[in-house]
This record gives sequence, structure tokens and C-alpha cells, in this order.
Amino acid sequence: MGIQTTILQVSAAIGLYILYLITTSIRKRFENARFARQHGCLPPSKAPVDWTFNISRPFVIAKIRKQHKFMPFTQAAFQRNGNTFATSVAGKRLIMTCEPENFKTILATSFKDFDLGKLRHDNWAEVLGNGIFTVDGAEWMHSRAMLRPQFEKSQIMDLDDLEKHTQNLLSRLSSGDGEVINLHEYFLNFTLDFSTGLLFGESVNSQLGHDTSAFAKDLDYAQRVISFRVSLENFWWVYRPKAFTQAVKNVHRFVDQSVQLAVDKAQQGNKEEKEGKYVFLEALARETRDPIVLRDQMMNVLVAGRDTTAGFLSWIFYCLARNPRVWDILRQEILNDFGREKPTYQQLKDARYLKWVLNEVLRLYPLVPSNFRYANKNTTLPLGGGPDGLSPIFIEKGERCVYSVYAAHRRKDIYGEDADIFRPERWGEGKARGWDFLPFNGGPRICIGQQLALTVASYAVVRLVQNFERIGNADMNNEELGDLTLTFMPYPGTLVRLYRDAQASRSSD
Repeated sequence: MGIQTTILQVSAAIGLYILYLITTSIRKRFENARFARQHGCLPPSKAPVDWTFNISRPFVIAKIRKQHKFMPFTQAAFQRNGNTFATSVAGKRLIMTCEPENFKTILATSFKDFDLGKLRHDNWAEVLGNGIFTVDGAEWMHSRAMLRPQFEKSQIMDLDDLEKHTQNLLSRLSSGDGEVINLHEYFLNFTLDFSTGLLFGESVNSQLGHDTSAFAKDLDYAQRVISFRVSLENFWWVYRPKAFTQAVKNVHRFVDQSVQLAVDKAQQGNKEEKEGKYVFLEALARETRDPIVLRDQMMNVLVAGRDTTAGFLSWIFYCLARNPRVWDILRQEILNDFGREKPTYQQLKDARYLKWVLNEVLRLYPLVPSNFRYANKNTTLPLGGGPDGLSPIFIEKGERCVYSVYAAHRRKDIYGEDADIFRPERWGEGKARGWDFLPFNGGPRICIGQQLALTVASYAVVRLVQNFERIGNADMNNEELGDLTLTFMPYPGTLVRLYRDAQASRSSD
């Protein structure tokens, strides 16, 4: 009798719990429907579901990323399903959009309705900690407030260190005239040297050796792992190679050594900077002496300063090597404006065609081609609903919105029929751009280091163009593409032939 009573009680409890879940789900659906009606929302188009009901989608996407085809794959999905559509991954609905007005809503006008989300934080934080690229809310505001003063114009205008590392780059590129080289590898070392010098006060000087530094190799490997794990969605934690754990320890140990030196100096009350030398970490250590906070912030800035700028340079020369007409025009402008001399910060800002080239590269190959946010409350996006896609759509709390800058930058209704073509002159045609050109994100989380990235890239381009008469494209196959990065955009191997300028060589002897 007692066992039967227990079974009945357990069965009743289970039944009541199931009834509660059903009732809660029905009530939630009614509330969501009422919210959608009140805001004039209509459902977006839906992407087809595969035979696994998209449960296998994370593994399909991981395979596509490994093949370096994720961005074209995404662009094709928009062409099939519309500029905003709903799809699902492992049974969860998400919204895909390449509408500039939706970008504006997610990143600016409804900024407080969206977060980076726990999934991104938990995965990325193993390498980057609680830094500006991984946290939300008050933590993010605190991180940005600490970092923003370090990117003042006065710090960016000092080009002496940049010239030193650029000369090291030129020395490494001078070994053979017309030799096939992978520029991306050189650019990674160049930006690593400049970034570590700026951030820590001492550069790793990887360009002075023959091999990439151990620190760079560990950092690259750690980023490849967390990039792959994003494809696994909530099961990211399953993939944890032993080599990854060791690589993260090595990277953190390297940064911790510089952090400790900066903290010690701050505790000693030495508030004087080295003569003529600005050190990012020492300035930050005057704001906080928490070594973990300092490490996390430095890791975030280091990854952005090294990887994205190296990728930017790689795409620039990838495009120039395939467009000799643009190379000739750019080189003529640079030689007319600067001759063989070092450019100043203002001269870089005023170089018209150089700016057009950089904008066109950022349009076709944005540094963060795809990103996402999670809704932290029921909200809406202004476009994507209804048969014409012009009505608002309902976004439920917890849903993910993926916005593709890559696809938006290649829309022919925005950039014309030649939207897929590299043509810098389009930036001189007087068409104002807003949220349809988003190379450095937008709204409150707009990249605080964008001027530094543009300055470093501009300076390196000018000095290389001054020293090389022409650049030739070398054939490239899939095996020669660069590794995936945090942005999921494969940087090209950038296999080129560089031909030195005889006059530049004589002037440097």
C-alpha cells in the first residue's frame, strides 16, 4: 500500500509539473503574440529546415568554417531567404539580418535590449578574461571607461615606434626581388611587435628572429580553438585539447610578467613616464592595480591590435596584388605627396586615394564580418517582417540576432551592380554612408581603437608602396589560406611577388 501511494504521489507531481510547463508555455505564447501585435510585428521569412531539423547545423557550420567558406555561405543564404530571415540551430530560433536599419537598432537605438550573452563570455573568457570584448552591462562600461583615455589622439600621433617596426618589416622583405612570399605571416609579426611595444613598453621583436615567437604561436592556437568552439554552440566546452590549456597558461604567464612590473612601478609611486615614451600598461596601472583586471584588458587590446590590423593589411595587399591599376594610382599619389619621406599623421589623414583604398577593403572584407547579440528582453527589429520584409519583427527574450556586415557591404541595392568588385573610386562619388558601412561596429560599442588601426595600416601601406615598384599576384589554393580567427574570417595567405624600387634601394643604402 505504501509503495502504491508513493508511486501515485510521484506520478501526480510529475503530471502537475508537466501541466505547469504546458500552462507556462501557452501563457508565454499569448503574451508574446500580444506584444507582437502591439508593435505591428509580422513574422519574417524562414530558411528551410534540413532532415535533422537543423540539429546537425553546428557541425555543418564548423565544416564550412574549416573550408574558409563561411562568409560566402552566409551571403548566399541571404540571397535565397531575404535580407532578414529566421532559422534555427540545434532547435533554437535565431534571426539573421543584413539590414542596416536593424544594425542601427541592435547597436544603438535599442542598445540596452541586447547583450553579448553568456555563451560568448564563457567560451572567450578562457583566453580573454573579463575584458571589453567579453562582458556586458556595468562591467563593459567600466572596461571601456578605463581603456578609452589610452586611445587619445596624442598617443596615436607619435609614429616613431611605428617607423622602427616598419623598417624591421622592410628589412625582412628585402631578401629577394620577385620572390613569392606570404605577406600575412610578416604582417602578424609586424603588428605583434608594434602592439607589444605600445602596450608593455618592451616589444617581443619577433621580426628580428627567423621564427614566429612562442608567444605568438600559443596565442594563435588558443584563438583557433575558441573560434572552432563557437560552432558547437552550448557544447563548446566539450572541445578542450590539452595543448589549448597549456597555450592559454603560456600566454597569460607572458602578459602577467609585464603586468607585475607595471603594478610594482605604480606601487612605488613612480608617476613619471619614460622620456618621450608612452606605455599603455603603465598608464592603465594608474587606474587599477588589480593584476587580473589588467591582464584581461591587455589581452583584449592585444588581440585586437595584433590580429585585426594584420588581417586588414593582408586584405589590402591581397586586393592590390589583384588590381595593378589601383596599385599604380595609389603609388603615384604616395610618391607625389610624400616622396620617399616618412609621412606625418596629418598627411596620412589627408591622403585621398589611400583613404578610398582602405574604405574599399573594409567594405569587401570587414574586420568583423559577422557578429551577434542576444535579446535580454522582448523587443523588436524594424525590418524583416511580412511578405515584403518591411514590417517590424518580434524578438523574444533570449533569442540571438546575427548581423552580417559582410553581406550588407555587398548588397547591390546599396552599392550598385558592381558591389562585388574592388573599385576604390566609388568612395569619391559623393554618396553619404551611414549604417550601411560598418567597418568598426557602431553605437556605444564602436571600436575605440579604430583610429589607431587606420593609422598603423596607412603608415605601413605608404612605406611599403614607397619601397616597392610593383606587386604581383601569386596563385593561391585553399591549403594556403590563413587560419580562422576570432572574427571567423579567413585572412588570405596573401601570396605575392614584391619588386623593389631601385631608387628606394639606393636612397636607403
